[in-house]
Amino acid sequence: MIKLNEYIGCIHGHSVYSDGSGTYPKIISAAIEAELDYLMMSDHMTLQGKDEGFVGWHQNLFLSIGYEINDPEDQHHYLAFGLDKTLPETYSHKEYLKAVKDKNALGIAAHPLEERDSKNSLPGFPPITWRSLDYPEIEVIEIWNMMSHWLESTTLKNRYWNVVHPRSFSTSPSKKIMQWWDKANIEKKVTGVGSVDVHAKKIKILGFFSKAIFDYKIMFKSIRTHLLIDKPILKSTSVSDTEQIIFNTIFQGKSFISNYRRGDARGFRFWAEMEDKEIQMGEMGFSRRAILRAIIPEKSICKVIRNGKVFYLQETKELNLKVHEGLYRLEIERDERGWIFTNHIRIKES
Repeated sequence: MIKLNEYIGCIHGHSVYSDGSGTYPKIISAAIEAELDYLMMSDHMTLQGKDEGFVGWHQNLFLSIGYEINDPEDQHHYLAFGLDKTLPETYSHKEYLKAVKDKNALGIAAHPLEERDSKNSLPGFPPITWRSLDYPEIEVIEIWNMMSHWLESTTLKNRYWNVVHPRSFSTSPSKKIMQWWDKANIEKKVTGVGSVDVHAKKIKILGFFSKAIFDYKIMFKSIRTHLLIDKPILKSTSVSDTEQIIFNTIFQGKSFISNYRRGDARGFRFWAEMEDKEIQMGEMGFSRRAILRAIIPEKSICKVIRNGKVFYLQETKELNLKVHEGLYRLEIERDERGWIFTNHIRIKES
């Protein structure tokens, strides 16, 4: 197994510069306490945090700041990282998809295909979704958004329980988005990331006291994206180069998603062995004889998904499976809840 450097972080957060409740110093402190290696913040329609100089190292945490774009109808939310200034607010989603791509920035489709139970969902929180994801510029999507998942799962009946126990409800990404993701990857490569979408908004419970829905530290201990990088990231590397390493790794799909509520997934690995080389997540290899390998931190239910369908299911700590041509990813479950979700490995015979 090739030795890779693992960096654990959270994507998609909001501060007081848009609709979050935390200042950057408070958010940075929470991320450090949660032992994150990197954090990617994305306030709505502003790069104020970047303009004020918060991008860079804070002890052992690297902070990158992009922003969340929406169209004039407040739909088609898109995270953009690597821009020096915001785009015109009048842009349609087609225009900012193209602009982000043309500027070689990292774009991530936020909470795609979000849904609500029309009869039981919380009032005042309509779905913010994408009517279609079939755009060539969409190459990275959120397959698991913690806040979106909470809103989809919270009803008038369970709202108090879900506020008081903010991570207990989390199960797995929606079947709808996973089906779309698998199908899309048969035609083209689309990388998946996990995100927190943290706002830490405060609400009144029973009209007596206020509580933040998902405090920053709590959210930083939920959905995480683990990056696997060939060389270690040194603090002596420039800020712009460090950001580019992180952005490239996300874009390439050399990553997996974990739900920290189900356990620390640090050390998990998934790769394919082909004759004299290894193929990592997000990569494609050519071989008639390939072996899928995985190392899982704790004995768990391991599902191998091939071309969108369950190909193998076993409780194990290690995977050693001979396979043929196909598109493969893993889903790991603990306590009947989703724990780890990988990006795809492509195997072709010729």
